[in-house]
Amino acid sequence: MIFFKTMNMKQIILSILIVIFSYTANARDNYSLQTGTYSVLNKVQKDMDEGKNEEALKKLEKIISSGNIKDYDSAVIYQTIGFVQNNLGDFKAAAENYTKALSYKVLPEDITHGLYYTVTQLLVYSERYQEGIEYILKWFAKEKEPKAEAYILAATAYYYLENYSEVINFASKALPLIKTPPLNWYELLLAGYYETEDLNNAAIILENIIFKYPARKKYWIQLAGIYQRLERDEKALAIFELAYAKDFLKKKQIIQLCKNYLYFEMPYKAAVILEKEMATGRIDSTLEMLNMLVDAWILAQESEKAESVFNEIINSYNDEKSRLRLGQLHIENEQWEKAVDVLNVELETEDITLLSKISLLLGIALFNSENIAEARESFTQALSDKTTEEQAKWWLDHIKRKSEVTKNS
Repeated sequence: MIFFKTMNMKQIILSILIVIFSYTANARDNYSLQTGTYSVLNKVQKDMDEGKNEEALKKLEKIISSGNIKDYDSAVIYQTIGFVQNNLGDFKAAAENYTKALSYKVLPEDITHGLYYTVTQLLVYSERYQEGIEYILKWFAKEKEPKAEAYILAATAYYYLENYSEVINFASKALPLIKTPPLNWYELLLAGYYETEDLNNAAIILENIIFKYPARKKYWIQLAGIYQRLERDEKALAIFELAYAKDFLKKKQIIQLCKNYLYFEMPYKAAVILEKEMATGRIDSTLEMLNMLVDAWILAQESEKAESVFNEIINSYNDEKSRLRLGQLHIENEQWEKAVDVLNVELETEDITLLSKISLLLGIALFNSENIAEARESFTQALSDKTTEEQAKWWLDHIKRKSEVTKNS
């Protein structure tokens, strides 16, 4: 991934060549081209203007191979060869010839300075990141007011060298220089913070991304995840809520939102979303999800809605634990007949503890329905497990005492 925006290389180098020729016309001797070189370069420029890059390259290679030219001429020729190769799309060769031009150390300072930046771009584009860093640092040393793009160019090279502290150093200087930085600039700085485990600053960058690019779904989820890692659970919940409202969440994330609601004791919101998403089919009506829904309705004190879900679970999954819980719900609401209807069935389970708990609840429902004989039978069955034995004994003693009082009255 290239994070910097590639500049128009032809315009850059053409401007450099124009400056070179202007030096030739009016500069001191050390910045003057030999007559033969000047003549060839004029022909080369005409070839390039006409799109004859191959012919221009041949003329340049011929004169450089002659060996009868001074260093300044060689530097300008290698620079021009680099420009032609750039036009031909051979960026690696262009970079090599620009560096040859610089190696003579005879080009004017402003030309050298511009070439440092151009070479950096080509080296980074050619995946020669360490060399690119060397040239961009030379450029920064002489540049009074670096543009944002230059900082991103350096940060990009450091990114591919996995030097993330320098990615942060340079990318963080670029963003304040632009009113609305491109998204990939934010991503570059964000990558630096991620890799250095600086989650606080990563969260700040993600907040900026969401503010400037609110339609980008993945950043909402990333920000919520970072808030959770930072244990800022309320902020994570707020981001999940907003993302859900924008329909950015997938199934797993919607389920996580509902779990967060339950964690923060907002069961009604969890239940409403779960019910809605199950109705649309985005969340499957599995036993696990139905149990989460019924828990939410119970915590929200919506007994009728909880009853409806319990019945769905029992009918769809023949889940005896849900039968027990529904019976308990009816008993808590003193709906004795409903409790008897749910609990007084033949059960398939071989779980003695579960059977005993159901027998105990059934006995309580029967007792309050004035079915004393059947209640005694259920309590007797509940004696078979230690978890219900003590309560079953109490109820049996209670029935006995009540019978004795009735006989004596």
